[in-house]
Amino acid sequence: MEEWQEIYSPCFWMGTFALIELIFIMSILAQFLFRKFRCWIQRLKGAAPESNKQHQEHKIIAIKLGISYKACIACCLLILGSHVLRAVFLQLHERISDCKYPPFILCEGLQVLSWIILSLLVFSFQKTNSAKLPMVIRSWWIFNFLQSATTVVIDLRSILATHGDIGFKEWIDMFMLVVCIYLFAISAGGKTGITFTDSSVTEPLLNPSVGQQAEAKRTCPYGKANILELVTFSWMNPVFSIGYKKPLEKNAVPDVDGKDAAEFLSDSFKNVIDDVEHSYGLSTSSIYRAMFIFIRRKAIINAGFAVLSASASYVGPSLINDLVKFLGGQRQYGLKRGYILAVAFLSAKVVETISQRQWIFGARQLGMRLRAALISHIYQKGLHLSCSSRQKHTSGEIINYMSVDIQRITDVIWYINYIWMLPIQLSLAVYILHTNLGVGAWAGLAATLAIMACNIPLTKMQKRLQAKIMVAKDNRMKATTEVLRSMKILKLQAWDMKYLHKLKTLRGEEYNWLWRSVRLSALTTFIFWGSPAFISSITFGSWILLGVPLTAGTVLSALATFRMLQDLIFTLPDLLSVFAQGKVSADRVAKYLEEEELKCDAVTQVPRNDTDFDVKIDHGIFSWELETTSPTLTDVELKVKRGMKVAICGMVGSGKSSLLSCILGEMPKLDGTVRVSGRKAYVPQTAWILSGNIRENILFGNTHDEEKYKKIIQSCALTKDLELFANGDLTEIGERGINMSGGQKQRIQIARSVYEDADIYLFDDPFSAVDAHTGSQLFKDCVMGILKDKTVLYVTHQVEFLPAADLILVMQDGKIVQKGKFNELLQQNIGFEAIAGAHSQALESVINVECSSRIPPDNKKSADSEDEFDTENEIDDQLQGITKQESTHDVSQDISDKGRLTQEEEREKGGIGKKVYWTYLRAVHGGALVPVTIAAQSFFQIFQVASNYWMAWASPPTTATTPTVGLGLLFSVYIALSMGSALCVLSRSLLVSLIGLLTSEKFFKDMLHCILHAPMSFFDSTPTGRILNRASNDQSVLDLEIANKLGWCVFSIIQILGTIGVMSQVAWPVFAIFVPVTVVCFLCQRYYIPQRESWLVYHKFKGLQSYIILQNH
Repeated sequence: MEEWQEIYSPCFWMGTFALIELIFIMSILAQFLFRKFRCWIQRLKGAAPESNKQHQEHKIIAIKLGISYKACIACCLLILGSHVLRAVFLQLHERISDCKYPPFILCEGLQVLSWIILSLLVFSFQKTNSAKLPMVIRSWWIFNFLQSATTVVIDLRSILATHGDIGFKEWIDMFMLVVCIYLFAISAGGKTGITFTDSSVTEPLLNPSVGQQAEAKRTCPYGKANILELVTFSWMNPVFSIGYKKPLEKNAVPDVDGKDAAEFLSDSFKNVIDDVEHSYGLSTSSIYRAMFIFIRRKAIINAGFAVLSASASYVGPSLINDLVKFLGGQRQYGLKRGYILAVAFLSAKVVETISQRQWIFGARQLGMRLRAALISHIYQKGLHLSCSSRQKHTSGEIINYMSVDIQRITDVIWYINYIWMLPIQLSLAVYILHTNLGVGAWAGLAATLAIMACNIPLTKMQKRLQAKIMVAKDNRMKATTEVLRSMKILKLQAWDMKYLHKLKTLRGEEYNWLWRSVRLSALTTFIFWGSPAFISSITFGSWILLGVPLTAGTVLSALATFRMLQDLIFTLPDLLSVFAQGKVSADRVAKYLEEEELKCDAVTQVPRNDTDFDVKIDHGIFSWELETTSPTLTDVELKVKRGMKVAICGMVGSGKSSLLSCILGEMPKLDGTVRVSGRKAYVPQTAWILSGNIRENILFGNTHDEEKYKKIIQSCALTKDLELFANGDLTEIGERGINMSGGQKQRIQIARSVYEDADIYLFDDPFSAVDAHTGSQLFKDCVMGILKDKTVLYVTHQVEFLPAADLILVMQDGKIVQKGKFNELLQQNIGFEAIAGAHSQALESVINVECSSRIPPDNKKSADSEDEFDTENEIDDQLQGITKQESTHDVSQDISDKGRLTQEEEREKGGIGKKVYWTYLRAVHGGALVPVTIAAQSFFQIFQVASNYWMAWASPPTTATTPTVGLGLLFSVYIALSMGSALCVLSRSLLVSLIGLLTSEKFFKDMLHCILHAPMSFFDSTPTGRILNRASNDQSVLDLEIANKLGWCVFSIIQILGTIGVMSQVAWPVFAIFVPVTVVCFLCQRYYIPQRESWLVYHKFKGLQSYIILQNH
């Protein structure tokens, strides 16, 4: 035992510190000599040193020394002076006489030398143009923080053991600890605090514009915050001051920091997952690895705060016994021991609070980053899925991936620190119990482990239930998506009530699994609140059997530790449950991310200067299914020269659209080569319309060129259509073009493709959605007009468009059976005549009244292709006078003067009204279950307070005092009160879960009933993504979170009232402190409550962005 005391004496630690300091000095010296040697070698070779090159490149540099850099210099000098004073003090007072070797003087000498070197290095930052701290300096500052903390702990332990006074040396040690905390925080940030800019641009010639000033106001203050602002979160005060005066709007909320921007996070995560895929392949484990690599740096820092918070939280229970002894009259050491205990309690709570806030903020930030990266990656994955992969995942499933599953995964980030916090907390709890109870602590540890073991089967059940819930939710969301997208057909056929019943049935299956899950959660809550009674019963029982004397101090210390263990046990099932849910969701997302994508090598891009063709296919064999014996396209041979107009015709199912898909690279290639030269623009047969106004749909993110824009509008026959709308091209289009006719939507997407100014245009029969006159105008003004110099491949069933083609491809059974010009194919007489005749007869049956003079396309003795096309032009000129126009949808006439159809989502301003709470509470049985729940919580609080009060009152203050009651009675009453509180909390948990689930079910049915009974105008003005967001993510929150959060708010109020009641009974003078504390809390509350607007704004913007993403699926 003496050997162990000698090893862990202050001399041992000083020797260890001296060795580390010597290593640091040697590493700095080695680095300096290496740089000098490299410069000497470069001079021998005749090359200029790299430092001189960098100085020449940055010849004129403006240096701005930040406050943090100046503070670092001051801290280094203060610590250097403190070590000098400490060394002098040790020499004068000879405080090392009890050591067998003199490590103190050696350590102080090395410290002085180290800090001299470090100060010189910090000063040299101005000459090296370094904006980041070197790793060796950051490591040294972190080591000094740990050394100072260890020294202070040794000093306090020595003072408490010897009952001595705090001397000059101890004050110096505590002062250095405070300074080292700042350096530790700076080392975590890694920045020097120096800004280097080119002096030539430091003085602006003109004052910044209003736009630049507004942009500066939107800059996130988080990235520029100093250490004090980060600790106190005062960098948010500018936003809070605005929110206190008026409700926050979008333009008042600063942009996120650059490292938290979705674009940056998306690119970073893509780079990480690409590296992992290249090294380990694409699998579930590699996706997990990519997530870990993506968050590991920030997660390590966050873990440090979590461990610090957990450690500081156990300082109070460990010192309760000493405080009770001091308050009981054991003051032989004077009042200084009481002051030390008070300072220790306060310091521990301050450290716990600061580290806990940083940990929580860091966890939220990590979750936000991972959420943004995963949603972006899932969305991008959906754009690159192969045809076979798309068939495996429905739109409802993908919506759940981006809403529910991602939320489950980010919840894991909140609990991930508990993985290493739990062992630390458990070890500290056992240590405190062993110090107070001796061997009886091991009985408490065994009871704790037994309760934890009981949670394992519950967690497995929770995992299975979560998987069932997600499957049921997927089925419901799939059906909901189908209903919303087919609402017009459902109402037209009067099928809405049948589908209402179907959705209710699917929701009923989901509700059954949810009810099982919440009952299991209630059982877990019962174990949580019953665990202190079980553990304390086992511990106190073994205590009594072993004959250990009971005192009030040891009992209160043990109860406080049991309370900490209660949080530990409560966290474990939540941890396991969250990890189980996260594992299910992560597996689902990982399986989706593993799906096969379109092959990047399906199409080879050829530079335009290296070839005279735009599209060339050699020996092409293509199929939508990779493993098939019957390819979709076979023996495709095609060469399209620059500027050619290629028409593709054939019967239905002959492979015309598939040919365009293989040129786009959308169709898997089995054999052959596809070479394309230039940018492509594609117009599908089914129009795709973006939610927004007409101009946004045409520009599609490009800059607006008025002259080009008007020319394209005219060539696409949209001029007269825009005149019909209230606000012209600024008129908002309903979701998926609900207020547009098919022809209007088709012409808008043709205009979009033309505005893209691509090299190759692929049109998949866009003329079939317009009437004959409009189609002829489109072909003449767009294909043969504005695109006359472009390469155009167009699928068509209109024979009048074939003579103008430079090349006609006749498709049959996935093969190009004929190719050539119009007259050539007619003369070959091997099938083209039949196709042309069929198309001609269909066309004549529709427009024979308007086009009675049209030349029959099956006339073999007609003129050549140019004469045929001239005839079509004459017919088009005749059609200009015809007043027939495409019919527009009635909804387009109801657009407001501002041209808006889709309405902005409204947001309530101010606090949440009482009516909202009242409606929620009275939704089930008129609120009859709410008083019962409050009564159960009240009885729980009474039983809990009574059990603790009973143990404190019945236990003697010291071992010499006679106990008030017998141990058997004390033990029996305590068990009865504890079990009563556990039963009450079981009732409360079941009631809260039942109320929450029944309420969410009622709201869901009401919402579903309103949606399916709403008129079509509602769906015209409400994006589908907004409704899907309500039915998926918001419904999930309503199912499981709202009732629990509202319940915890009410239960916390009851708990505070119980605590105040106990305090008034035990120490009524404490009310003198309650008054100012209550006033301060009230003022803070008044300042904070308006800030809830920022939370509502966040959720509004988050919801808006969510349904914009979701509606595209």
